[in-house]
Amino acid sequence: MVFRADQPAYFTAGLDSATAGGVPSAPVSAPAERISIRAVVAGFVLAVLLCGVNSYLTLSFGVIEEGPTIAALFFFATFFLSRKKITSTEMVIVATMGSAGGSLGFISNFYAAQVMTGTPYTLWEMTGFAVVTSLVGLMFVVPLRELLVMRENLPWPGSKAVESVIRALVDRGDPKQPIYLLVSSLLCIIWVVGNKDGGFGVFPYASDLPLFGLAAFGASIAWSPFAIGGAYLMGFRTCVGFLFGAIVLLIMAPHTPVPAAPHRYVWPGIGFLVATGLTSMAIHWRVIVDSMRSLLRPAAKTTVAAEAPVVSAKVLAALCVVALGTATAFGTLVMGLNVLLILILIVVGGFIQNVIATRAAAQTAFNPARVMGVLLQGVTAAAGGSSTAQNLAGAGFVAGSGAQAGNLTGDMAYGRWLGVPARWQFWTQTLTILPCAFVSAWVFSKIAHRLSLEGEGLPAPVAKMWAATALIFDGSTPMPAGAMQSMLIAGAIGVVYVLLESRPKLERFMPSSIGLGLGLVLPIAYDLGFFLGGVLLFGVLGRGLKVRALTLTTIAVGAIVGEGLGGIMKPVLQMLKLVPG
Repeated sequence: MVFRADQPAYFTAGLDSATAGGVPSAPVSAPAERISIRAVVAGFVLAVLLCGVNSYLTLSFGVIEEGPTIAALFFFATFFLSRKKITSTEMVIVATMGSAGGSLGFISNFYAAQVMTGTPYTLWEMTGFAVVTSLVGLMFVVPLRELLVMRENLPWPGSKAVESVIRALVDRGDPKQPIYLLVSSLLCIIWVVGNKDGGFGVFPYASDLPLFGLAAFGASIAWSPFAIGGAYLMGFRTCVGFLFGAIVLLIMAPHTPVPAAPHRYVWPGIGFLVATGLTSMAIHWRVIVDSMRSLLRPAAKTTVAAEAPVVSAKVLAALCVVALGTATAFGTLVMGLNVLLILILIVVGGFIQNVIATRAAAQTAFNPARVMGVLLQGVTAAAGGSSTAQNLAGAGFVAGSGAQAGNLTGDMAYGRWLGVPARWQFWTQTLTILPCAFVSAWVFSKIAHRLSLEGEGLPAPVAKMWAATALIFDGSTPMPAGAMQSMLIAGAIGVVYVLLESRPKLERFMPSSIGLGLGLVLPIAYDLGFFLGGVLLFGVLGRGLKVRALTLTTIAVGAIVGEGLGGIMKPVLQMLKLVPG
């Protein structure tokens, strides 16, 4: 399971495979089956569904599950009783398409940052931006696969986790998993739609902690299915990081502008997140250097179908013309960017940052996607795009192009191991771009009114980080008193923290810096919800009741999807006046 857009790039979480997180298995000589119509149709539907779900989840929690394992599980549950046997080829295609849609939901952070700093984009402007940046990402998939999948023997732990789930479902076909998935999803949808946070008001949304008067400072537990399910996929260290983030917020609360909601004072959390991300990049400098060196390594020749080129040279040339032409036209006419700046964003944001981020995801526990957005904002400002709207375009390029390039490259890794030609994954993912771009924009338009940089509303930690950075580069909007000092202090702490965390002997005893950083910008109720989910799934169900890892993964997926579907159903129910809103 992977949280690549918002999270470190692997969560093998004890999946039932001796090879999870290990060296890639040898590629199969040929795929077992051809592409089926049902796989393409199901993948298309799941891509759109997961895009809408993650457009909501990324602004609610700052983390998403991008979709390959979710899509594979739902496809298996749907066709398990079919007379036609489910094949690994079908699972790969569905997982790839689901990943494309799920990861594109991350672009909602770009739209949200714009809302926080200026005039919101229209529905069609958001859709157009997602399409053109996705085309840029697809253009660079071809060299990325050649560099990182074909030439190098990288571990690809996230891809290995997806491969493990596919093999477990196809080879063993556990008949109980569809039932677990259906029941957990339905129960969580009912819970979310029925809670008191914009639902029918039957179930509690959160419960205050009656300890030492801490409830006055926001101490409560959110009964969130996503927090509980996501906790299992993120790992227990990350859950502990959320707990420590809540503790820090409680200590800070009396000294913040709104003591009852200390997470609204976002500046320390932003400083910590940026600093830890940059420090992690510095620690993994060899990965970055190797990423650049890999550009010069010779390509290997092969006659195996699963290792054949993604597209022909003529098709690639045509794709480049379309991608570069549409990006330039849209950037100049709609975004107000100059041609030089657009070319810089395409080269740096579309290619270089994707090489770095994707290789880091393939080799280490760290994916610098969030911080790459900040770095691209700096590049944009240095190239003359210092206004907030222009500056945020850099972060937007990371979100749009990375959703296609980095994720599809990782999908092609497990596709190769399972014997599926890369061109099948490439073209089926291409089918999802336009509908998912529209869905992400439409879902965002329904929840945009719940966004602000420091006020009430959705937490949106990544969007707030980008918005705050844009305001700094713009220089026209004064920051609150003490905000810069708090960012610098938290940033210094973050540098030291990651340096200590990077030492293996200390790492196991330290809360994850990712969880701690996100914990500083999420409400305390969510932080404690993630920690509670970790205790429940890892401790009570996993170690105590000995529930299988695959079953826990299925339950976690059902909880994530249930939260997302329930969340995007609420605005519809409010429009129909079935619930107050």
